[in-house]
Order: sequence, then structure tokens, then C-alpha cells
Amino acid sequence: MSDSGAGPRGLGGDLVDAVISASADGILAVDDQGVVRLCNPAATELFGRPARDLLGAPFGFPVVAGQSTDVELTQPGGGVRVVEMRVSETTADGDSLRVVTLRDVTVQWLAFQRLLLPTLPDLAPFQAAVVYRPAAEKLGGDWYDALPLSGGAVGAVIGDVAGHSLQAAAAMAQIRNMLRALLYDRPAAPGSVLATVDRTLHAINGSPLTTACVASIEPSGDGWRLLWSSAGHLPPLLLTPAGTAEYLNTEPGLPLGVDPDQPRFDTTRALPQGATVVFFTDGLVERPGESIDVGMASLAATAARSVRSALDELCQTLADQHLGDGHDDIAILALRIPARPHDGSLPQ
Repeated sequence: MSDSGAGPRGLGGDLVDAVISASADGILAVDDQGVVRLCNPAATELFGRPARDLLGAPFGFPVVAGQSTDVELTQPGGGVRVVEMRVSETTADGDSLRVVTLRDVTVQWLAFQRLLLPTLPDLAPFQAAVVYRPAAEKLGGDWYDALPLSGGAVGAVIGDVAGHSLQAAAAMAQIRNMLRALLYDRPAAPGSVLATVDRTLHAINGSPLTTACVASIEPSGDGWRLLWSSAGHLPPLLLTPAGTAEYLNTEPGLPLGVDPDQPRFDTTRALPQGATVVFFTDGLVERPGESIDVGMASLAATAARSVRSALDELCQTLADQHLGDGHDDIAILALRIPARPHDGSLPQ
């Protein structure tokens, strides 16, 4: 256990020192000025910094006796740890101290984030597959969703909340649920859905910068059509049974959280029978020091070579052959179009 000279002996002597030093939880003593006066080895490990850097330095978080909250510790080498912070109060040599206990709950938060991502429902007659790979030891804001809509249509959403934090993960859950409710309960054009969510977020409490693509695949005569709108998101990739790969470029629009009064636009495209539409987030195509155009071209080439693969295999191939550096999430949602519109509505 380390101290700045104020004397950990005043906290209870050798036995207490040994117990605090051996604790798996980080323990720090913070004075009335918010300065760290004591830290144990577990605390230095959580912060990723040696004791000499912590002792005598500002703690950096508000400390209120009786408080319990989750906070983020940014690591020197990148990445974030989420810790449960509990604060109690004591005195030593007549001085008031806040005793801060830190417990690493990153694994629990990552598990919770995965639970927020849906298991796709039965979308028959469509085929669907997904891949989600989080950034290494980081909370992220990427998500996907797909759900049956009335009239034999299916809805699809892909999105990315900026950042890797508790706020990003919470915003992701909030936006995903809003979009799902609007798509299911009040069928409307994707652009209208995005506009409603943007205005709602702005009116409630705002949100981090978020890109999203909302789409529906609907019966159209003897075939199908794709109707979609983008809030600053990368375009969907259309694969045909003939082996072609085409990005469905359109007006990208502004991300959510920029200007809720900005109009949203819809684009329509007829889909050939047996076509596959791939939605994805930027972690699949962005590489440090490399133009995103290079990643996009590489992804399209890989997809074209794999167009006849089973849908699950296609998604796995795209993810495996376009591995990033672990600093960004990857989300892929692929939908394969049936030969002809299904009679009746999709299962609800």
C-alpha cells in the first residue's frame, strides 16, 4: 500500500495495511480537497498508473459519502474500464477522509450490452443473419435490429452511437427501442421515423452523435422494393445472384443529434429475386491510416465473391476478412430476398 507521507498507520496499523493491500477492489483515501492520499495496488491496476502518479493528484471524480455509482476510467493506452464506486467517510489523525472503493464491473457491462442486442425474430419468408463484434474491452454504441411489419414487409435498422462509454451504450438502447416502437406501431416511411426520433431525442435530453440507416423491404407487384433513409450512415450493399455488388448511395443526411429540423429523405430501389441487402457499421471498413474508400471497395469485392454462400457464412466471411484493429465495433445485418412476395402478413 502506498501513501504520500500522511501515514497509513493512522488507518489501523500493519494488519489493516495488509488487508487493504491484498484487497481485490481498488481502495483510495481522498482528502477534503479531493486529493488522493492513499491507494492500494488494485487501485493502481484499475487506473493503469503507478502509485506515484496517483498520490498527491486530484482524484477526478466527485466523492460524496454514501454515494454508489458506476464511473469510467480511461486507460493510458486506450480503452475504458467501468468501475462501481462506493464512498464512505472516516477520520485519521483528526483529518476527514473519503474512502473510495472501486470494483471492476466492465465484464458485467459488456455482458449487459450484448443482452441489449436482439435475437432476430422469425422473418420468413426472408432469410436474415447478423454478426456483432464489440471493440476489445470497450462499451460501444453499434446496434442492429430487424422486425416483421404489416403487409408482408420487414424492417431493418443499423446504427452507431459515437464513442465507447456508458453514455454511448445507454443512448444505443434508448434509440434502438424508439426506432423499434415507431416501426412496429406506427408504420411510416423510414425518413419520417428518423425525423421523429431526432425530434424526440432533442426534446427529451439530446443524445450523442448517432448515425443510422432505417429501411423496409416491401412487396411491390410481383417483386420487392427497398425503401430506406440514412442519418449520416454508410450505404447498404446490394448483392445480386449474378455476383454483382453495388453500394446504394443516396443522400446521407445528417446524423441524429445535429439538427432535428433538418428534413429526412427516402430512396426506393427495386430488388431482384434472391438479392441480398447488407447493412453494416464503419468498424467493418475503417482502418487507421487508410482511406475508407479502400475498405469499402475491399468489402464489396469480398461480398461479390461470397454472394452464393449461405447467409450466416457470408456475414462471418465479411467480418473475418475485414478485421479492424480492435478499436471499433463491427455490426453486420444481412437480409436475403425471397423469390416472390409472401401471401399475407409476416408473423407478428
